[in-house]
Amino acid sequence: MLLQTLAFGLDLAATIPNPTPEQPPGTEGFTTILNWIAWAVILLGVAGFLASSGFLAFASFTGREINGFKGLVISLIVCILAISAGTIINVFV
Repeated sequence: MLLQTLAFGLDLAATIPNPTPEQPPGTEGFTTILNWIAWAVILLGVAGFLASSGFLAFASFTGREINGFKGLVISLIVCILAISAGTIINVFV
């Protein structure tokens, strides 16, 4: 019974088409804007990382290191999400 169900599932998976996605005509400007936005997000993430690093260096003298550390973590998360956004979108599309 289990083998028959597995064989049916494999046959069903083999018959599902796998279309190749292609960009619709006239959307070149939209992809350019998305690329610029991604570039700006990465630039801001790196700037935030550098600013948080500087704040962390100065905050270590006053005992407020946790604020600098929070900024570092947030900027790292932003950079990771910005870089992997294309891969994440491709998973769902």
